Amino acid sequence: MKARFSIVMPVYNREKYVCAAIDSVLSQTFTGYELIVVDDGSTDGTPEVLKSYGNRIKVIRQENRGPEVARNTGAAAAQGEYIALLDSDDTFFPSALAIYDRVIQTFDSPPLIVASPLYYRDKESIPVQPETAGPVEAFKFDDYLSKTVPLAWICSMYLIKKSVYDEIGGFRNSDARTWWGDGFDFILKLGTSGPVIIIKRPHTIAYRLHETNSIRSLQLQADGMLGVARAERQGLYPGGKKRRFERYALIGGVSLTYAVSYCWRGGERRTALRMLFGTAPMILAAVIRRSLRVFQTVARPVVISEH
Repeated sequence: MKARFSIVMPVYNREKYVCAAIDSVLSQTFTGYELIVVDDGSTDGTPEVLKSYGNRIKVIRQENRGPEVARNTGAAAAQGEYIALLDSDDTFFPSALAIYDRVIQTFDSPPLIVASPLYYRDKESIPVQPETAGPVEAFKFDDYLSKTVPLAWICSMYLIKKSVYDEIGGFRNSDARTWWGDGFDFILKLGTSGPVIIIKRPHTIAYRLHETNSIRSLQLQADGMLGVARAERQGLYPGGKKRRFERYALIGGVSLTYAVSYCWRGGERRTALRMLFGTAPMILAAVIRRSLRVFQTVARPVVISEH
């Protein structure tokens, strides 16, 4: 029987965290899934950790080529209807896949579902949530570009229909040095795939804040975001001229937030200025769009009751 979900987990030197990520999948209340872990050339004890799980997980090993190629490798081997992305330092709550299945049934198999993460610090215990999730609140939009609720762009939030993943070509074929901005580029490639369902509550993912989060590599992340802005100028994202303002606003909002909240406050002021000047027209679009929301109807979530 074909699995509903293929969980694709890239891992590189995550001996400290990968057990928690894998165990969170193996403890799911919904069992129609496969877990594909792609070891991206780890040089620590990660391979031994993965081996200890035996045939409970599928492990693919490759030379170090970066997380984008690793995800594409996992997706190519996936047999599920949907690909659920999970980074090796994040975890699923026990009812995550059950919630996703309820959303899929309610909204007639949407191409893209965006989940809700709960943030916690590394020294804290992994948050615990009940196995029965209760009612689910979710927003439905025509596509990601038309959404009116703010979102992060963490890869572990994304659940994509396998056919749609293949249609857009998956992630970029970057390498271990140039993959920065991966989640942002990916969601822009999915920008006109719709409808999109955004889960407001309950949380389905626990996102671990730690010293080696990629978001802390300020200059490299800035390079990645500026690369996304260049790709937009080159016309590499769907929607054409008709949707350009929405794409600009999305890119500008993320760039402004990262430049001010991370780079400037983190002491990387040259990097902040480079981002602000490099995406100035997009930041303007973001400010305009945010101002116009005062006149828009507030989106209301759909409540999905327990079966």
